Amino acid sequence: MSNTKHEDAIMKMGFRYFRDQILKMLGIDYDYVDIGPTELVELTIHSMFMDFTFLTTEDFYIHVEFQTTDSGEGDLRRFHAYEAVFSHETGKKVVTYVIYSGGIKNARDTLDCGTYSYKISPVFLTQKSADEVFHYLQEKSRKGEAFSDEDYAKLSLTPLMSSGQDRKDTIKTAILLAKQDTRVTAEKTVAILYTLADKFLQGNELEEIKEVVAMTRLGQMLYDDGLKAGKSEGRIEGSDRMASLTKKLLEADRMADLQLALDDSGFREKLMKEYGIK
Repeated sequence: MSNTKHEDAIMKMGFRYFRDQILKMLGIDYDYVDIGPTELVELTIHSMFMDFTFLTTEDFYIHVEFQTTDSGEGDLRRFHAYEAVFSHETGKKVVTYVIYSGGIKNARDTLDCGTYSYKISPVFLTQKSADEVFHYLQEKSRKGEAFSDEDYAKLSLTPLMSSGQDRKDTIKTAILLAKQDTRVTAEKTVAILYTLADKFLQGNELEEIKEVVAMTRLGQMLYDDGLKAGKSEGRIEGSDRMASLTKKLLEADRMADLQLALDDSGFREKLMKEYGIK
């Protein structure tokens, strides 16, 4: 399957939140040109890494990448190639920040390119503890205190922090904490956590997380919106078709595809054909 699922999940549910809250918490603090996501963000999510690019008000791009492994020179050459192509296409400078997960304590940041050196800015999450974040937020919840935007930003990054739990349980704990609230920020946090789960987990572990996400308000919201989209076609058949498509996409955990289908009639019809819905 293409990157549509991942791209839509982040771009529609949380890219501004990621940019304005999470990056600032990590010390990547810039002012950005704010025109629209399709013009400002180039997002590519592959099976082992995610790339974000944001245009700053200083007219250069920052490129942010999450890394759960350290391949040394190979990674640096890939980052360098990405920057070179992107800079050529945009005519602008690019600065790369690489956010390493809690299991990586140090990594090479400079590549000898002959007459010049290429350098990235590494961000290490080794000193950040997911368990401490959970304990703090559980205490706030017990006291009936609302989570702040900073709390949700930290919660979004817990799968990349050090923890006594395995990654699946870390993601599950984070989602369960986020789903206690029904605010938009909580839903954005769930969207980011789900994307990280889809990146890191496989098989039964991923299925377990899918079940947890499906029980959140986000899952219910997508189902309700699917029914509304069908009714908006103005006929019973349209409502029935959309209800069938919504059910199939939720069962397949293609929530981001469902989101896109709600906004794009052409993509919706493509999915109808894929599932044989007439």
